[in-house]
Amino acid sequence: MSKFKPGDLALVIKANHEENIGKIVTLIRFTSESVIDCGDGSKTINPDNLTCWVIQHEELVTTNELLGFKYQSFTGACPESWLMPLRGDFQHEQEKEEEFAE
Repeated sequence: MSKFKPGDLALVIKANHEENIGKIVTLIRFTSESVIDCGDGSKTINPDNLTCWVIQHEELVTTNELLGFKYQSFTGACPESWLMPLRGDFQHEQEKEEEFAE
């Protein structure tokens, strides 16, 4: 049973690409498929069939498993243990901080 549900926000606390650590992502769907369809035409390999979330962010760094190069994408996959839930007033406080900064 997952501690998340689709649409939740989560903080990336561990990643294959350190550029993704600290990003706030939207959770799309939960899966343990060996080849994960990320929904934007891209696929990622999940060799250990870990329970992962397909995640979305405007600037995710990912790797093309077949060709071995890094690129930016809007979607990716992340093991649930690499995500920290963000619930409650966090969204509201973040919006306040953004408004204050402008």
